[in-house]
Amino acid sequence: MRGAVGPAGAVLLCLALLLCAAPVLPAAEARRSSSPGDGRAHAYGPRERQRLVVHGAGARAPGGRPAVVLLHGGYWYQGRSRGWVPWMRHFVEAGTVVFDVDYRSNAAAAWPAQRNDILRALRWIRARAGRLGVDPERLVLLGSSAGGQVAAAVGTYGAGRERVAGVVALSPPLDPLRTQGELRAAPGVPGREPRLRKTEHLRANAARLAGCPSLRAAPGTRCGRVWRDMAAARHASGADDAPMLLVHARRDFVPFGPSLRLARAQRARGMPADGVTVLTVPGAAHGGVLLRLPRVARAVLDWTAARTRE
Repeated sequence: MRGAVGPAGAVLLCLALLLCAAPVLPAAEARRSSSPGDGRAHAYGPRERQRLVVHGAGARAPGGRPAVVLLHGGYWYQGRSRGWVPWMRHFVEAGTVVFDVDYRSNAAAAWPAQRNDILRALRWIRARAGRLGVDPERLVLLGSSAGGQVAAAVGTYGAGRERVAGVVALSPPLDPLRTQGELRAAPGVPGREPRLRKTEHLRANAARLAGCPSLRAAPGTRCGRVWRDMAAARHASGADDAPMLLVHARRDFVPFGPSLRLARAQRARGMPADGVTVLTVPGAAHGGVLLRLPRVARAVLDWTAARTRE
Protein backbone atom coordinates (compact mmCIF):
# COMPACT_ATOMS: atom_id res chain seq x y z
CA MET A 1 0.00 0.00 0.00
CA ARG A 2 1.28 3.46 -0.87
CA GLY A 3 -0.57 5.30 1.87
CA ALA A 4 -4.09 6.29 2.72
CA VAL A 5 -4.87 7.35 -0.85
CA GLY A 6 -3.35 5.48 -3.80
CA PRO A 7 -2.80 6.74 -7.35
CA ALA A 8 -6.46 6.51 -8.28
CA GLY A 9 -7.35 8.39 -5.14
CA ALA A 10 -4.85 11.09 -6.03
CA VAL A 11 -6.47 11.36 -9.45
CA LEU A 12 -9.90 11.88 -8.03
CA LEU A 13 -8.63 14.14 -5.26
CA CYS A 14 -7.25 16.38 -7.98
CA LEU A 15 -10.62 16.21 -9.69
CA ALA A 16 -12.50 16.94 -6.47
CA LEU A 17 -10.32 19.95 -5.71
CA LEU A 18 -10.84 21.22 -9.22
CA LEU A 19 -14.59 20.86 -8.88
CA CYS A 20 -14.71 22.55 -5.50
CA ALA A 21 -12.79 25.52 -6.89
CA ALA A 22 -14.67 25.79 -10.19
CA PRO A 23 -17.95 23.89 -10.62
CA VAL A 24 -17.96 24.75 -14.34
CA LEU A 25 -14.71 24.43 -16.26
CA PRO A 26 -13.49 27.56 -18.06
CA ALA A 27 -14.24 27.59 -21.77
CA ALA A 28 -10.52 27.88 -22.60
CA GLU A 29 -9.85 24.67 -20.70
CA ALA A 30 -12.61 22.83 -22.52
CA ARG A 31 -11.26 23.99 -25.92
CA ARG A 32 -7.78 22.54 -25.47
CA SER A 33 -6.45 19.65 -27.53
CA SER A 34 -8.58 16.52 -27.47
CA SER A 35 -5.48 14.57 -26.39
CA PRO A 36 -4.77 14.95 -22.66
CA GLY A 37 -1.98 12.38 -22.77
CA ASP A 38 -0.32 10.49 -25.61
CA GLY A 39 -3.71 10.10 -27.24
CA ARG A 40 -2.88 7.05 -29.34
CA ALA A 41 -5.87 5.36 -30.96
CA HIS A 42 -6.05 1.58 -31.32
CA ALA A 43 -8.44 -0.90 -32.88
CA TYR A 44 -9.56 -3.55 -30.40
CA GLY A 45 -11.72 -5.23 -33.04
CA PRO A 46 -12.35 -5.18 -36.80
CA ARG A 47 -15.67 -3.29 -36.75
CA GLU A 48 -16.21 0.42 -37.14
CA ARG A 49 -16.17 2.16 -33.75
CA GLN A 50 -14.36 -0.76 -32.10
CA ARG A 51 -11.70 1.75 -31.20
CA LEU A 52 -10.16 3.06 -28.02
CA VAL A 53 -7.85 5.98 -27.33
CA VAL A 54 -5.14 5.52 -24.70
CA HIS A 55 -4.07 8.48 -22.59
CA GLY A 56 -1.09 8.49 -20.25
CA ALA A 57 0.21 4.98 -20.97
CA GLY A 58 3.82 3.85 -20.92
CA ALA A 59 5.16 5.30 -17.66
CA ARG A 60 6.33 2.45 -15.48
CA ALA A 61 5.29 1.97 -11.87
CA PRO A 62 5.90 -1.01 -9.58
CA GLY A 63 3.08 -3.43 -10.27
CA GLY A 64 1.53 -1.11 -12.83
CA ARG A 65 -0.78 1.84 -12.45
CA PRO A 66 -4.58 1.93 -12.04
CA ALA A 67 -6.70 2.72 -15.05
CA VAL A 68 -10.08 4.27 -15.77
CA VAL A 69 -11.96 2.77 -18.70
CA LEU A 70 -14.32 5.51 -19.85
CA LEU A 71 -17.59 4.63 -21.60
CA HIS A 72 -19.36 7.62 -23.11
CA GLY A 73 -23.10 8.12 -23.12
CA GLY A 74 -25.35 9.45 -25.87
CA TYR A 75 -28.43 7.22 -26.14
CA TRP A 76 -26.34 4.31 -27.50
CA TYR A 77 -25.78 6.08 -30.82
CA GLN A 78 -23.54 9.09 -30.17
CA GLY A 79 -19.76 8.83 -30.15
CA ARG A 80 -17.07 9.96 -27.74
CA SER A 81 -17.58 13.41 -26.25
CA ARG A 82 -15.02 16.22 -25.98
CA GLY A 83 -16.73 17.16 -22.74
CA TRP A 84 -14.68 14.47 -21.00
CA VAL A 85 -11.33 15.87 -22.17
CA PRO A 86 -10.64 18.04 -19.10
CA TRP A 87 -11.43 15.19 -16.74
CA MET A 88 -9.24 12.77 -18.66
CA ARG A 89 -6.41 15.29 -18.52
CA HIS A 90 -6.60 15.47 -14.75
CA PHE A 91 -6.73 11.69 -14.40
CA VAL A 92 -3.57 11.41 -16.49
CA GLU A 93 -1.73 14.21 -14.70
CA ALA A 94 -2.35 12.43 -11.39
CA GLY A 95 -0.86 9.16 -12.67
CA THR A 96 -3.78 7.08 -13.92
CA VAL A 97 -4.06 5.63 -17.42
CA VAL A 98 -7.30 6.44 -19.23
CA PHE A 99 -8.86 4.31 -21.94
CA ASP A 100 -11.53 6.26 -23.81
CA VAL A 101 -13.50 3.44 -25.40
CA ASP A 102 -15.98 3.66 -28.25
CA TYR A 103 -18.47 0.91 -29.03
CA ARG A 104 -20.91 0.07 -31.81
CA SER A 105 -24.00 2.25 -32.06
CA ASN A 106 -27.57 0.99 -31.93
CA ALA A 107 -27.84 1.85 -35.64
CA ALA A 108 -24.92 -0.47 -36.46
CA ALA A 109 -25.63 -3.43 -34.19
CA ALA A 110 -28.32 -4.60 -31.79
CA TRP A 111 -27.80 -5.56 -28.18
CA PRO A 112 -25.72 -7.29 -26.82
CA ALA A 113 -23.10 -6.03 -29.32
CA GLN A 114 -22.30 -3.07 -27.06
CA ARG A 115 -21.64 -5.27 -24.03
CA ASN A 116 -19.60 -7.63 -26.19
CA ASP A 117 -17.54 -4.70 -27.48
CA ILE A 118 -16.55 -3.62 -23.97
CA LEU A 119 -15.76 -7.20 -22.98
CA ARG A 120 -13.51 -7.38 -26.03
CA ALA A 121 -11.90 -4.02 -25.20
CA LEU A 122 -11.15 -5.21 -21.67
CA ARG A 123 -9.48 -8.34 -23.02
CA TRP A 124 -7.39 -6.10 -25.31
CA ILE A 125 -6.33 -3.93 -22.36
CA ARG A 126 -5.53 -6.83 -20.06
CA ALA A 127 -3.47 -8.59 -22.74
CA ARG A 128 -1.30 -5.45 -23.13
CA ALA A 129 -1.28 -4.32 -19.51
CA GLY A 130 2.47 -4.75 -19.02
CA ARG A 131 3.33 -2.82 -22.15
CA LEU A 132 0.94 -0.02 -21.19
CA GLY A 133 2.14 0.17 -17.59
CA VAL A 134 -1.26 -0.84 -16.22
CA ASP A 135 -2.17 -3.13 -13.34
CA PRO A 136 -4.92 -5.32 -14.86
CA GLU A 137 -6.38 -5.92 -11.40
CA ARG A 138 -7.01 -2.20 -10.91
CA LEU A 139 -9.30 -1.34 -13.80
CA VAL A 140 -12.42 0.70 -13.05
CA LEU A 141 -15.20 1.23 -15.57
CA LEU A 142 -16.61 4.77 -15.55
CA GLY A 143 -19.78 5.01 -17.61
CA SER A 144 -22.09 7.95 -18.21
CA SER A 145 -25.80 7.53 -19.02
CA ALA A 146 -26.06 4.87 -21.77
CA GLY A 147 -22.39 4.10 -21.15
CA GLY A 148 -23.29 3.50 -17.52
CA GLN A 149 -25.87 0.94 -18.58
CA VAL A 150 -23.24 -0.84 -20.69
CA ALA A 151 -20.72 -0.65 -17.83
CA ALA A 152 -23.18 -2.19 -15.35
CA ALA A 153 -24.05 -4.88 -17.88
CA VAL A 154 -20.35 -5.79 -18.11
CA GLY A 155 -19.97 -5.77 -14.32
CA THR A 156 -22.88 -8.18 -13.87
CA TYR A 157 -22.14 -10.46 -16.81
CA GLY A 158 -20.66 -13.76 -15.67
CA ALA A 159 -17.83 -13.20 -13.22
CA GLY A 160 -17.63 -9.43 -13.63
CA ARG A 161 -15.39 -9.09 -10.58
CA GLU A 162 -12.65 -10.98 -12.43
CA ARG A 163 -12.60 -8.33 -15.19
CA VAL A 164 -12.81 -5.05 -13.30
CA ALA A 165 -12.22 -3.81 -9.77
CA GLY A 166 -15.39 -1.78 -9.89
CA VAL A 167 -17.98 0.12 -11.90
CA VAL A 168 -18.95 3.76 -11.48
CA ALA A 169 -22.09 4.68 -13.42
CA LEU A 170 -23.52 8.19 -13.65
CA SER A 171 -27.26 8.34 -14.44
CA PRO A 172 -27.38 4.79 -15.84
CA PRO A 173 -30.71 3.60 -17.33
CA LEU A 174 -30.27 0.12 -15.87
CA ASP A 175 -33.65 -1.14 -17.09
CA PRO A 176 -34.33 0.61 -20.43
CA LEU A 177 -37.71 -1.06 -20.87
CA ARG A 178 -39.11 0.38 -17.63
CA THR A 179 -37.46 3.81 -17.65
CA GLN A 180 -40.29 5.74 -19.27
CA GLY A 181 -43.07 3.84 -17.51
CA GLU A 182 -41.80 4.85 -14.08
CA LEU A 183 -41.93 8.55 -14.93
CA ARG A 184 -45.35 8.29 -16.58
CA ALA A 185 -46.66 6.71 -13.40
CA ALA A 186 -45.66 9.79 -11.37
CA PRO A 187 -48.01 12.66 -12.36
CA GLY A 188 -47.42 16.06 -10.81
CA VAL A 189 -43.65 15.70 -10.66
CA PRO A 190 -41.97 19.12 -11.22
CA GLY A 191 -40.50 19.36 -14.72
CA ARG A 192 -42.21 16.13 -15.71
CA GLU A 193 -43.09 17.05 -19.32
CA PRO A 194 -39.55 17.98 -20.49
CA ARG A 195 -38.29 14.86 -18.74
CA LEU A 196 -40.91 12.77 -20.55
CA ARG A 197 -39.63 14.07 -23.89
CA LYS A 198 -36.14 12.96 -22.97
CA THR A 199 -37.35 9.57 -21.77
CA GLU A 200 -39.24 9.15 -25.04
CA HIS A 201 -35.98 9.75 -26.92
CA LEU A 202 -34.28 7.27 -24.59
CA ARG A 203 -37.06 4.72 -25.09
CA ALA A 204 -36.94 5.07 -28.88
CA ASN A 205 -33.20 4.49 -28.91
CA ALA A 206 -33.45 1.62 -26.44
CA ALA A 207 -36.03 0.01 -28.73
CA ARG A 208 -33.65 0.48 -31.65
CA LEU A 209 -30.87 -1.01 -29.55
CA ALA A 210 -33.02 -4.02 -28.69
CA GLY A 211 -34.32 -4.37 -32.23
CA CYS A 212 -37.79 -4.53 -30.68
CA PRO A 213 -40.22 -1.69 -31.39
CA SER A 214 -42.83 -3.04 -29.00
CA LEU A 215 -42.59 -2.44 -25.25
CA ARG A 216 -44.99 -5.32 -24.58
CA ALA A 217 -42.82 -8.26 -25.56
CA ALA A 218 -43.79 -11.53 -23.89
CA PRO A 219 -41.03 -13.02 -21.68
CA GLY A 220 -40.53 -16.10 -23.89
CA THR A 221 -40.11 -14.19 -27.15
CA ARG A 222 -36.83 -12.97 -28.61
CA CYS A 223 -37.72 -9.39 -27.72
CA GLY A 224 -38.68 -10.42 -24.22
CA ARG A 225 -35.30 -12.08 -23.77
CA VAL A 226 -33.43 -9.05 -25.13
CA TRP A 227 -35.24 -6.56 -22.89
CA ARG A 228 -34.58 -8.83 -19.92
CA ASP A 229 -30.91 -9.16 -20.85
CA MET A 230 -30.50 -5.37 -20.94
CA ALA A 231 -31.64 -5.01 -17.30
CA ALA A 232 -28.66 -5.34 -14.95
CA ALA A 233 -30.72 -6.67 -12.02
CA ARG A 234 -31.63 -9.73 -14.09
CA HIS A 235 -27.96 -10.77 -14.06
CA ALA A 236 -27.24 -10.12 -10.39
CA SER A 237 -25.21 -13.00 -8.99
CA GLY A 238 -23.87 -11.55 -5.74
CA ALA A 239 -20.19 -11.89 -4.93
CA ASP A 240 -19.21 -12.77 -8.51
CA ASP A 241 -20.24 -9.34 -9.78
CA ALA A 242 -18.13 -6.21 -9.72
CA PRO A 243 -18.88 -3.72 -6.93
CA MET A 244 -20.67 -0.60 -8.15
CA LEU A 245 -21.28 3.03 -7.34
CA LEU A 246 -24.45 4.24 -9.08
CA VAL A 247 -25.09 7.99 -8.99
CA HIS A 248 -28.39 9.70 -9.83
CA ALA A 249 -29.96 13.14 -9.50
CA ARG A 250 -33.43 12.82 -8.04
CA ARG A 251 -35.15 14.88 -10.76
CA ASP A 252 -33.23 13.44 -13.70
CA PHE A 253 -35.20 11.93 -16.56
CA VAL A 254 -33.51 8.58 -15.88
CA PRO A 255 -35.15 7.16 -12.72
CA PHE A 256 -33.04 5.57 -10.01
CA GLY A 257 -35.53 2.80 -9.22
CA PRO A 258 -33.68 0.22 -11.38
CA SER A 259 -30.44 0.98 -9.51
CA LEU A 260 -32.18 0.37 -6.19
CA ARG A 261 -33.55 -2.90 -7.57
CA LEU A 262 -30.05 -3.96 -8.62
CA ALA A 263 -28.73 -3.23 -5.12
CA ARG A 264 -31.54 -5.28 -3.54
CA ALA A 265 -31.01 -8.16 -5.98
CA GLN A 266 -27.28 -8.25 -5.23
CA ARG A 267 -27.84 -8.28 -1.47
CA ALA A 268 -30.39 -11.07 -1.86
CA ARG A 269 -27.72 -13.13 -3.64
CA GLY A 270 -25.07 -12.64 -1.00
CA MET A 271 -23.20 -9.52 -2.03
CA PRO A 272 -22.12 -7.42 1.00
CA ALA A 273 -24.37 -4.47 1.80
CA ASP A 274 -21.78 -2.02 0.42
CA GLY A 275 -21.27 -4.00 -2.78
CA VAL A 276 -23.66 -1.75 -4.66
CA THR A 277 -23.91 1.85 -3.46
CA VAL A 278 -26.71 4.00 -4.86
CA LEU A 279 -26.06 7.71 -4.31
CA THR A 280 -28.90 10.12 -5.04
CA VAL A 281 -28.37 13.89 -5.00
CA PRO A 282 -30.73 16.86 -5.39
CA GLY A 283 -31.35 18.43 -8.76
CA ALA A 284 -31.64 17.21 -12.33
CA ALA A 285 -27.99 16.92 -13.43
CA HIS A 286 -27.39 14.09 -15.86
CA GLY A 287 -24.35 11.99 -16.71
CA GLY A 288 -20.94 13.60 -16.54
CA VAL A 289 -22.43 16.88 -15.31
CA LEU A 290 -22.86 15.15 -11.95
CA LEU A 291 -19.08 15.33 -11.51
CA ARG A 292 -19.38 19.09 -11.09
CA LEU A 293 -21.03 18.49 -7.73
CA PRO A 294 -18.40 18.34 -4.95
CA ARG A 295 -20.39 15.70 -3.08
CA VAL A 296 -20.36 13.42 -6.11
CA ALA A 297 -16.66 14.02 -6.79
CA ARG A 298 -15.83 13.15 -3.18
CA ALA A 299 -17.93 9.98 -3.29
CA VAL A 300 -16.23 8.85 -6.50
CA LEU A 301 -12.85 9.68 -4.95
CA ASP A 302 -13.40 7.63 -1.82
CA TRP A 303 -15.11 4.73 -3.55
CA THR A 304 -12.60 4.37 -6.39
CA ALA A 305 -9.54 4.78 -4.14
CA ALA A 306 -10.78 1.95 -1.92
CA ARG A 307 -11.00 -0.41 -4.90
CA THR A 308 -7.78 0.45 -6.72
CA ARG A 309 -5.45 0.70 -3.76
CA GLU A 310 -2.55 -1.74 -3.85
